[in-house]
Amino acid sequence: MNTVSDSPVATKATVSKATMKRFAINVASLFSVHVANMLLPLLTVPYVVRIIGPDRLGLLNFSMAYVAYFTLLINYGFEMAAVRAIAADRENKALVNKVFSEVLTGKAILFGVSTVVFGCVTFINPAFREHLWLHLSTYLSCVGVVLFPIWLFQAMEDLSRVALFNLIVKVLFTLAVFLLIRQPDDYIYQNLAISVAQVVVSVVALSTALRRFGVTFTLPTVAAMTERLRADSTLFFSSVMITLYAGSATFLLGLFSTPYNVGIFSAGTRIESIARAFVALALNQAFFPIVANAFGKGREAGLKVVQTTFFPLFIGMIFVSAGLWLIAPVFINLLYGPGFKDAVQVLRIVALLPITIGISNLLGIHTMLNLRMDRAFFVITAIGSVIGLLLNVLLIKQMGYLGAAYAWVAAEAYITLTMYGYLRYKGIQIVRSDALREAITFSRTRLTTLFK
Repeated sequence: MNTVSDSPVATKATVSKATMKRFAINVASLFSVHVANMLLPLLTVPYVVRIIGPDRLGLLNFSMAYVAYFTLLINYGFEMAAVRAIAADRENKALVNKVFSEVLTGKAILFGVSTVVFGCVTFINPAFREHLWLHLSTYLSCVGVVLFPIWLFQAMEDLSRVALFNLIVKVLFTLAVFLLIRQPDDYIYQNLAISVAQVVVSVVALSTALRRFGVTFTLPTVAAMTERLRADSTLFFSSVMITLYAGSATFLLGLFSTPYNVGIFSAGTRIESIARAFVALALNQAFFPIVANAFGKGREAGLKVVQTTFFPLFIGMIFVSAGLWLIAPVFINLLYGPGFKDAVQVLRIVALLPITIGISNLLGIHTMLNLRMDRAFFVITAIGSVIGLLLNVLLIKQMGYLGAAYAWVAAEAYITLTMYGYLRYKGIQIVRSDALREAITFSRTRLTTLFK
């Protein structure tokens, strides 16, 4: 972090008009992609689920949950740490090239490790070997995880091109689904199409990043890679903890219950995940570099941005959650059909997640990580993970897909409240009544910029 004094001038620092314009463009670009993500499933999901049914839908989502662990290993803590480092000093070409080379090399190494582990587990375990081609089709997406430099676009606050690439690939994926899935046994092509799309967009995005930002790749030394792995290890283990409670519900349902339960849970969480993904992309991808840059100018400057953001975020998430609760019956029946009516209750339970996760991201990712409270962030998420796993194991056996939904919401609520309490303990007050007036002005200004 740059050593800039926390003077009164820094305290009053606000986001510049140029930064606001970039943020508005990035959010608009991300919004267009997620509108496509919401509309395109309205075409493909009803078509697919009526052909393959809840059981095969459960197999598809179980395979994606299985491969998600390898994605987690490949990403390590690289992406968040890279955005934080580059955004604070993005004009430093030597730093950008160094981080770019280390992250790409680190991902490639961990992809090799992941492939060995994936091969051993999949071939040794009969249950996984039975669906070998499905898991291989899903695992192909990990190639895209290695190559996709979305973290570099984040740090440079240039997400519009990434949004365009994703939009094109989503359209191609939609066409592939209609062409390839004609009978129940064609369900495997769903994950294969997703993986191919991910690899295509990653190759295009990487080549674009190389040209646009003028970055160069230099093979890092062993010492440099060792230091990178050590420095980012806390963020990695924090990501592991988050995935264990947030991403393991589908996997645990597949282990402890039936594919039907997995299918109902996946259907119930689908629209919530789309809504939350837009919030996460807007907040974590478009907004995180702005906050990191503000913290690079001074602690108080960064906190000012976070405090001003809290109220608009909280109010917005209330509307999102309320909307999900209200449309649950209509959405499930329209998109999945009467065979998935049990998913309505799942959606209404997880409708609370946009509020809890949106606030925890602001408190944890944007505040704690930028204040270098990495260890405290890890401890809180680790305890939340243990609570989430225990609740999952206990409630899934008793309540099936409903138990998984309740466990997820409970774990997220614990983490959000604990992060808020920890920051208060450290004398950092994010929720301030005197920031409400500034928040209103902040929101009005950004909305005006966005619509212009």
